[in-house]
Amino acid sequence: MNAAELVIGGITELGAGVTLHYNVKDDINEELVNLVMACGGHEQAKQVKATRRSLFIDAMNEAIKFIRVVRDLLKLIFGYEYSDLWTALGFRDNLALPDSEEDIMAMLQAIRSHFTNNPAHELAAINVTAARALTLYTALVAAQQAIVSQEATVKESMDVRDGKFEVVRKRIGAVYRELGNHLEPLDRRWLKYGFNIPGADETPDQVTGLKVTLIGPTAAATKWEASVRASYYRVYIRVLGVDAEYRAIGSPADLDFTIENLPANATIDVVVSAVNNGGEGARSEAIRIVTH
Repeated sequence: MNAAELVIGGITELGAGVTLHYNVKDDINEELVNLVMACGGHEQAKQVKATRRSLFIDAMNEAIKFIRVVRDLLKLIFGYEYSDLWTALGFRDNLALPDSEEDIMAMLQAIRSHFTNNPAHELAAINVTAARALTLYTALVAAQQAIVSQEATVKESMDVRDGKFEVVRKRIGAVYRELGNHLEPLDRRWLKYGFNIPGADETPDQVTGLKVTLIGPTAAATKWEASVRASYYRVYIRVLGVDAEYRAIGSPADLDFTIENLPANATIDVVVSAVNNGGEGARSEAIRIVTH
């Protein structure tokens, strides 16, 4: 999306001088809007899924609370220790509460069946009934099905998003190819469309191994390791409390440079970058020195 916006910006700024016959701005803008909408639709679908998952967890918690009440109430009938009598309610080997979706739903069914066959064990005053077990089971099934349905919607929206993405990706490639009919390989107007300059070298690697040593009260010697693809280097300093940004003080071709006339009693950060006709690479890690 960022690349498409840059292409549109380049066409807007340079359209009068570089006429693209096969990749007009309105078409690209429409395709970009479609992608933005598709991304939004996919994110919304995921949010709906998350909401439905939360509702399912709420239904699970309600079911567990109901099972706990049923268990504690029927301890007065079946006893406080596990026995075979508890199997009618879905308990196996112990009286621990279930924690999986399948076990909770199976226990709700078992409780409903037990209360249907033994209505004297129900306690309607606190809603411990077969009907309540059925209601909770039905709510869990509905919540589970809602998640499954929304998962399909998420997948569909992702497919739509990916399709719109592919359209925009191919369009950006088409713009690049058509621009090749209008711009020379080293024309800096490529940058206006968000593209690297085709005829320029890849920018150099980050400078590493920078060392800075004071060689006098206000002078320092710097040296660093060679950077791949470097034509020359730039040395920057930033005087803390004085400079808001780094400022270039030299552009040596060698792997060393002497910095002179530094301010006295100052804390100074030094960085070095590598440069070629493709541009400037990432700056090195800063080395801090303190002058006298």
